[in-house]
Amino acid sequence: MKYGPTPTDKLPEQDQTKVMILAERHQRASWAHNKWAESAKVCVDFFEGRQWTAKALADMAAQKRPALQFNVIAPLVRLILGYHANNKTDITFSPGSDARSSEEIAEILSRLEKNTALSTGLKFVDGEVFLDGIVAGRGFYKTVLDFENNDLGEISTIGQDPFATYIDPDADTYDLNDSAAYIQTAKMVSIDEIEGTFGKKVAGLVRPFTQGHTPVAPVTSMMVGDEVSPVRTFGQRDETSNEWWDTFYGTMGDFVDTYRKTIKIIQSEHRVTEQRNVCIDLETGDKKVLPVDWNKDRIEKILYYGQSIGNPLIVERRQVTRLQCTTMVGDMLLHDAPSPYDTYSIAGYFPYFRRGMTRGAVEDLIDPQKEKNKRRSVEVDVTSKLSNGGWSYHENSLDPVQERKLKNFGSSPGFMLKWKGEKEPHQMAPAAPAMAHERLEQKAQDDIRTISGINESALGELDRVQSGRAIEARQRQAVIAIQLYMDNFTRTKTILGGKHLELFQNHYTEKRMYRVLGEDGKFTQILINQMQMDPTSGIKRILNDITIGKYSAVVDEQPLSSTFANAQFEEMMTLLEKMGPAIGPALPAFADLIVDMSSLPRKTEWIERFKAMQGQMMQPPGAPGAVPPGAPGAPPQLPPPAGPAG
Repeated sequence: MKYGPTPTDKLPEQDQTKVMILAERHQRASWAHNKWAESAKVCVDFFEGRQWTAKALADMAAQKRPALQFNVIAPLVRLILGYHANNKTDITFSPGSDARSSEEIAEILSRLEKNTALSTGLKFVDGEVFLDGIVAGRGFYKTVLDFENNDLGEISTIGQDPFATYIDPDADTYDLNDSAAYIQTAKMVSIDEIEGTFGKKVAGLVRPFTQGHTPVAPVTSMMVGDEVSPVRTFGQRDETSNEWWDTFYGTMGDFVDTYRKTIKIIQSEHRVTEQRNVCIDLETGDKKVLPVDWNKDRIEKILYYGQSIGNPLIVERRQVTRLQCTTMVGDMLLHDAPSPYDTYSIAGYFPYFRRGMTRGAVEDLIDPQKEKNKRRSVEVDVTSKLSNGGWSYHENSLDPVQERKLKNFGSSPGFMLKWKGEKEPHQMAPAAPAMAHERLEQKAQDDIRTISGINESALGELDRVQSGRAIEARQRQAVIAIQLYMDNFTRTKTILGGKHLELFQNHYTEKRMYRVLGEDGKFTQILINQMQMDPTSGIKRILNDITIGKYSAVVDEQPLSSTFANAQFEEMMTLLEKMGPAIGPALPAFADLIVDMSSLPRKTEWIERFKAMQGQMMQPPGAPGAVPPGAPGAPPQLPPPAGPAG
């Protein structure tokens, strides 16, 4: 479902008013988007090593001056990425305050979320979105139902390109569902992709756009290719191809390569307001918008069922807001239908956010990085030009041939010179290089560390002789400097968890079976929405019904580093050592927990054997399977108490 639910091989009703409204929205969003994209593109280029512009490189080459770059931004960003990768941010669910939610269903939802994270590779998607946010200032998740392998739909979460995501410029909240009137995404596609999604008839109507036969400029100037973006394809090219388009249209005529990405398709998720039937629970106040295709008979059955179980319900016509999904190419609507989702499919990650203002970690480091590159290049240029101090020689000591050789090869190693007279030519010492450039470069290096808040200890470098505790303290200080980025990512994962919960409860309504990897490394099977009949009353009930009840998404943060795990294990062993005398013979009962917290290989086998041995030890002597006294693994036999001294 790339561009919304796949319609039949026909176009929706063409509404030119809607086309113009969406085109105007795209143009407004593009103008605001480009202000951010221009700066974000520079940040991406500096992080990826494109720190000199093409014009600057040409000018430096014409002057035969070096254009060096020493990318000190990349190690700082990689450090932040490493810290993020070493912290687990799993989504779990907790029950709400209503009577229909329970801890058992919350646990099932948490396991279902774990299965979804594993099947969609959410761990790696997290890394993509986090990298986009840290470098460019904006990262986006896109969560939809994927019908590629399952007609009932499976949750699919991917990383959305921030340079192709256009947000309502009037939005000013972190959660876009709270203030954004629309979100648009744009993508260059081929005719084959349109045909595979919308059918041959629609592809035939779109084909003239790719051949340049139908102008799209009157709709909006932002549809042809006027967007700001860094290198973002395996072809390693910028998306600045307007001149190429003009040449293509003027020389190729009717030719079009259907495999090329030759037309921009724009998908809009926008809010609309309309009158709908709303069912209201008079006891709890909860309300639910009923589907538009529910007729009067079905509504009456719902009211009758509520009355029969003593739960009064009413249905009223009210003004509600819902999402509409519209896909357009040029001035043509390809798809226009109510969205199957209650919230936007896009969830944003913004490392720094204030009332719609977004920034990453790289933007403040651009000027110090430029200064470092410039000073080092100038220093190398000046040093190389001053390395040869020249020659002094008597007026008549060299003939024209030797004088020409001296001028051309005087700085070459092994140069041999023949002169006349007693005064031999003398090579003058070069001037000492100026230290100002070196000091300015060092200041730029220090500025980068100061601005980023990341010191040498955090990078694994020792800037001074210091103790291990001092190094750990400085590393913790660097972690505090990036805590804002981690908190906002946790906020984004909470929003993403709410989106997954919405899809679970609204679309996972059938009986389904999943296998989930537990903390013990074993797979457990869970069944949801299983219909069962009570043999005594004959009433059908749904076991593990995840569609009812209110739940909240919670992000479980836990460091994954080996250092943290070792510290936890050592802390546990210290605690057991102090509590050992009080616990006494009951200490073996904790053996499985001790082994589970260790880093031993094949921990599962250790734990199983411990449990089997404990079961044998707890049986009375002589019972089948009991361990005889004195055998390996049997409990120690205490000597009888000594009698009174005679």
